[in-house]
Order: sequence, then structure tokens, then C-alpha cells
Amino acid sequence: MSANKKVTSEHFINAESNDVIIKADNVRKDYPNITALENVSFSIRKNEIFCIIGPNGAGKSTIVKLLTGQIKLTQGKITINNLDPILDRKKLVGKFGLVPQEIALYNELTGRENLTFHARLYNVPKYKLHQKVDEMLEIVGLTERQNDYVGTYSGGMKRRLQLVRALLHEPNIIILDEPTLGIDVQSRKAIHDYILDLPKQGKTILLTTNYMEEAERLADRIIILDTSIIEGPARLPDIQKKIFPESIIEFKTTLDVINSEFFDNFLIKELGGEIILEKQVSEQHKLFQFVFGTYDLNEILEKFINYTTSHNISIDEFTIKKPTLEDVFLKLTGKEFRDNES
Repeated sequence: MSANKKVTSEHFINAESNDVIIKADNVRKDYPNITALENVSFSIRKNEIFCIIGPNGAGKSTIVKLLTGQIKLTQGKITINNLDPILDRKKLVGKFGLVPQEIALYNELTGRENLTFHARLYNVPKYKLHQKVDEMLEIVGLTERQNDYVGTYSGGMKRRLQLVRALLHEPNIIILDEPTLGIDVQSRKAIHDYILDLPKQGKTILLTTNYMEEAERLADRIIILDTSIIEGPARLPDIQKKIFPESIIEFKTTLDVINSEFFDNFLIKELGGEIILEKQVSEQHKLFQFVFGTYDLNEILEKFINYTTSHNISIDEFTIKKPTLEDVFLKLTGKEFRDNES
């Protein structure tokens, strides 16, 4: 574990609660030469959208594979409805619907044939199979394309079809592993709208993502994962308030004014600020983000403006903003959210 990771000492575990559907306790998963997960504990309640966020390689898909019984734990325990994903896999198969990260459809079949084939695999009764397929196609706006081969579908259409395919057998638990990866904004919004409606239907949702806006819009509670849990489980506003009680000051300036007097002596020592982001955005400009915990915001702004004006420091695109989930992740891990995406 890297030195800049902060592991929370408390995770939400409520073994006595009747509404806990999924429970992971001190989970560890080792592969040859790498530890994918270490000391991961969380519980997912009935009818909530529980989100795991983290960059590629953080262990999100490993958790999905463990929950669905595709791989075995190295250490710890996982239960789904008090059943073991490996030992009780046959009992659990019909209890959850899985939307994998990779597109897993038959391109040589039509959209309707893909759904029908899946429904038969999961023993959807014949008397309602066709009605159920019709309903799913309508939900994702594919009725008019139902008889076209899936190989002719766009990426967004395939993602939408894959989502409803996992719901045909009416599972109570939906596991979504980056369900909107690489698709257009319109398709992503359609999928988001549908996911938000699922808890009202009695569904419990586990969502993994590395899209900040997806987690912010959908999640009831989240964990930030990077091999270990570095924050959460908690509601996003609670995490933001804990990690960032301050506002963020963001500004862009030219490289020729970047000097130790301005940054080290004024911003850091005099104002008690902390640099949370320093990024070169062009040949001549750098973007900076600071947080200040010493003074109130009005006093900070007054001092900042007075100093930059009196020292002829050119500041561009000055902004005061509330922290986003991406800001939280950056501060906790010391890296940008998608920096290790392959």
C-alpha cells in the first residue's frame, strides 16, 4: 500500500440488520505477483444503489467476480442473502443479474433473439417470455431495431440491450460493472434514468464505475477503492464534507510567475494553503487548485487579490468551487481519477 493512501478504520457493517443483502468482510484476493484486494469490508442494503469507484486496476471487477462466484477468495468472507457465492452458486444464479464490463452479446443474432435466448437460459416461463422481451425492448428504445443483427448496433445500443438482458428473469440483485463504459451521452442518460428507477421495483444495485458524474448522480452510498477502501462506505455529501470542509480556489497563471515567493511563502506559509492540484494545461500556462483552512473565504480572497495585484501577477480563469467527487479522489490518492486507464 502506498504511503499516500488513507484507509478508514470504520466500514459500514451491520450483521444484525435484516436489510443487508450483500456483505463483504475483510476480503483479500491475491493473484500471482499482485494483491488485487486487501482488507475490504462493506455491506449493501436492500433497495439501495451502492457504488464502487476507482481507476482501472483498483479491484472493482475483482469484487464483481468474487460476488458472482467466478473466482475464489484468498481471505475473508462474502455472503449474498446469507449464501456463499462459491458453495451456493446454483442457488444464487437466478437471484442476481450481471451486466459485465465487456459487451457479451451474440452479434450474429438479432436484438430480440439475444433477449429470447437469455430468457430461456434462465427459465423465464413461456407464457410471459414474449411479453417480457417486448417490455425490455421498449424500455431501452430498441423496438424498431429488434429484428436487426446486434453486430449492426452502435456501442450505446449494445450497452442498453445488455442492461435489460440481465433483468429479464426479474432478479432482486443487479450487479453493474461499468455499464456505460465508452458510450455516447444520450445512451448513458437513458441507462442512468433506468437504473434510478430500479430500487423502486425492489432491486438492490451494485454499480462499479470510473465516471465521476455517474457515481454522483446514481449512488446512495459509495466506497472509493484502490486495492483497499480509502474512503467510505458513506453518502457522497458526507465524504465531501469530511475530506473537504473548505472551498477550492482554482486559477490558471503563466509559467513565468511561478516562483517560491508566491507559492511557498505567500500561499502555503502565510495563508496556510495546501496545493491539491498542479497541472500544465498549455505551453505557457499551469492550472492550480488550493484549499485554505486558516481564514474565512472573504479574507482569503482579499489577501489573494491584494498580493497578486501588488506583485503584478497575472491570474486567468479564477474560480471558487465546491469539491467534486473527482477532487476528493485526487486529494485522497494523489493522482487524477482516470490516470491509469488502459
